[in-house]
Amino acid sequence: MGGLIVELSCPEHGLERFTVKVIRRFNISPEEIIPKFRTKPEYDLSGIIVGREVNTKEVQKYLENYLREKGIWERVLSIKLV
Repeated sequence: MGGLIVELSCPEHGLERFTVKVIRRFNISPEEIIPKFRTKPEYDLSGIIVGREVNTKEVQKYLENYLREKGIWERVLSIKLV
C-alpha cells in the first residue's frame, strides 16, 4: 500500500485530487496509526504512519474520520488505493 488518492468536488475548479501517503513502520507498536502533517503551503494531512498489523480498511476508516472532522467528507467523490 503506497497511498490513497482522494477526489472531491471543488466549487471553484470542479474536481480536486490529492494523495495521502501511507508509510508502514516497524519501529512503532503494530496497531498504531499516526498522522503526519505538512506545514507549508498550509497545515494539512500529508501522510499516515501505520504499524505492521494495520490493514487497508483501518487506514481508509481513519482517513474518513479525519475528513469528517475537517468538514469536507460531504464533498468526497471517491477514495482509491495507489
